[in-house]
Amino acid sequence: MASNAGQPAQAFPLSFEEIEGLVKSLYDPGNAKKISHNEATLRVLQRSPQGWEIADALLKSNDEQVRFFGALTLTVKLNADS
Repeated sequence: MASNAGQPAQAFPLSFEEIEGLVKSLYDPGNAKKISHNEATLRVLQRSPQGWEIADALLKSNDEQVRFFGALTLTVKLNADS
């Protein structure tokens, strides 16, 4: 396996603002189809190689719901990567 030492961290698949918007959309009443799509996208992001970094970024948010999702993402990563 090749070492990643000296290489920059891989960028998020979406911008942090887009990810935060997806999380916030889960708490907005509205189109169930859109919520289902956003939830599926977030599940993929949680299990992605960048999931650890995404969780860390979400935990630094000012929004309580976003921080909660960051903590949930850590739980998903711990269970999925072990």
